Amino acid sequence: MFNKSNYNLSFIVRASKVNKAGKAPIEVLISLGDERVVFSTGKLIAIESWNKDKQCARGVNSEAVALNEYLKSMRVRIYEEEIKLVKYGFAVTATLLRDALMNKVELVKEETILSIYRKHNELQYKQIGLGVSKGTYANSKHGLELLEKFIQERYNRNDVFLRELNRDFIEEFRVWLLTEHRLSHNGAVKYLALLKKVINRAVANNKIAFNPFANFRLERQIVSPDFLTEDELRKIINFNSPLPRLERTRDMFLFACYTGLSYIDVKTLKAEHLERDNQGRMWIKKKRVKTGVLSRIPLLPSAKILLDKYAGGETLMPIYSDKEVNLYLKDIAILCHIDKRITYHTARHTFASTVTLANNVSLIVVSKMLGHSNVRMTEHYAKLVDNCIGEEMDKLMNTYSGD
Repeated sequence: MFNKSNYNLSFIVRASKVNKAGKAPIEVLISLGDERVVFSTGKLIAIESWNKDKQCARGVNSEAVALNEYLKSMRVRIYEEEIKLVKYGFAVTATLLRDALMNKVELVKEETILSIYRKHNELQYKQIGLGVSKGTYANSKHGLELLEKFIQERYNRNDVFLRELNRDFIEEFRVWLLTEHRLSHNGAVKYLALLKKVINRAVANNKIAFNPFANFRLERQIVSPDFLTEDELRKIINFNSPLPRLERTRDMFLFACYTGLSYIDVKTLKAEHLERDNQGRMWIKKKRVKTGVLSRIPLLPSAKILLDKYAGGETLMPIYSDKEVNLYLKDIAILCHIDKRITYHTARHTFASTVTLANNVSLIVVSKMLGHSNVRMTEHYAKLVDNCIGEEMDKLMNTYSGD
């Protein structure tokens, strides 16, 4: 059973500290035995608007009501901090109550959303290369930066206590990501999912009693990724340029079209990832940097030619930075008269759809080569191929309509 400490709490207004606007600070006075502690509430009030006997603001206007609610909540907070101190075995003093209210008592220090997000990121950083990729950590780091900016802009504060989080906070953050930061729906969902992961850990560790993400659905919109058709792929295969940067970019892109490897997996490809089996086939066997899942890819002759072309360098495939590659691919698409936005990741989509599934390679086999953790991740490409085939057949409908 909790025994309340014998302290007195009162709110006082310092008339000697009236500012130029005619307002004085409201302070908290806690006295316990011979000890007295005074500290600011952070609020100001005109002397004539203060009811000294009732220790509250006079009147029923919105400003007075809001101030009185704030002071009431501060009383409750001090009482709650007292309970925590007793629970942890402290001998309660006036100074200790003040420090606990200001979140300065380490043992009962209240967690904030940004503090636990930082701890999550610090733990993730230590696991880079051990199941966590640099890209995953970079996303978490940017997610924290976005949340910091949101709290500053929306609440004019540096942080928010976990107990303050609610459904409105999550919804406001979602809207802010979409409007102020101009993210796409899926972009906003990505950072909300990261925040949900951090909060779920706090719930599991009893840092917060209520999960603000309860019954909050995070649904990604299905976006059809661009891939090259057989005709478009052939245009890039046949593309020639006297500019070395475009030639190398074409080769790096085609290598990904023939292997399904992502940019970072091509960049980190080493001789140790190449393996020859008993039938003489050359394989790429490499764990994906992003997920750690093993990709097992038989090397097509066209991919082997590109490997041989760049043999002897510091890396197997001397690829430019991702920013440069995507810039040069834009030029190549224009020169090849391909009216489609092409990035390096388009090559991975092209391998999954045009190069493999469209040529009757089974879904399970493609899934293994792509390093997907389950076949459901690969099914999307099969639907894309079906749509492409359907669109091509639609063009023949008038020719073979039976009229």
